[in-house]
Amino acid sequence: MHPTRGALGRASAAAAAAVMRDAIEREGSAAVIFAAAPSQNEFLAELEGNSAIDWRRVTAFHLDEYAGLPAAHLASFRRFLRDRLLDHVPVAAFHELAGDAADLEAEADRYQRLLRKQPPVLAALGIGENGHLAFIDPAECDFEDPRDVRTVKLDEVCRQQQVHDGAFGRLEDVPRRALSLTVPLFLRTPHAVVTVPGAAKRQAVREALEGPIDRRCPASALRRHSGAELFLDGESAALLRRHRS
Repeated sequence: MHPTRGALGRASAAAAAAVMRDAIEREGSAAVIFAAAPSQNEFLAELEGNSAIDWRRVTAFHLDEYAGLPAAHLASFRRFLRDRLLDHVPVAAFHELAGDAADLEAEADRYQRLLRKQPPVLAALGIGENGHLAFIDPAECDFEDPRDVRTVKLDEVCRQQQVHDGAFGRLEDVPRRALSLTVPLFLRTPHAVVTVPGAAKRQAVREALEGPIDRRCPASALRRHSGAELFLDGESAALLRRHRS
């Protein structure tokens, strides 16, 4: 547990950078999945400033994207990652998940093929207010999902979080569908760095760490991931038994 968001971001970015540098040293390249949300701001800023990463050998993927939003939309996760990191470092490639594709199923298939062609070594994740990973909300969660990428319906808690995060002004503006990577893909990825600051996440963090491993809290599956590291601040850890004792 870290005392501030800044300290949390520095710690999680250092852990991610170590995984990336090790993969580049061993394999010559590193494929990384990035989360796009305000909870990741400090993490991404620290990564951008890390001159020890050979970004020319890094291929970037991302977790999810709203259906129907073009890449230039202010709420697009593609734009979010470009603005905060990927337009500022010379990555080998950034594979964008096109939420505005005419055929979302075909786009999910295309992105799945890219992920299988270059399997990621690291997933940089957050946890949603409803316990989701990426856009895999509880009703959409399947720990045995055979797909790595799929179309999903967003629940109201998830959609309201997007308003809380400032991505949309009103709930009715938030898309109801999205493309998302799935939980089994994250569990197969050798390393996961999970960055979760803020009081809004404390209930989800408690359920993920102290509740049952169950689809009602998709993030609880991370307890089955031997390579997952969870980074919390005092606010997000506030309801944990160890924190309260």
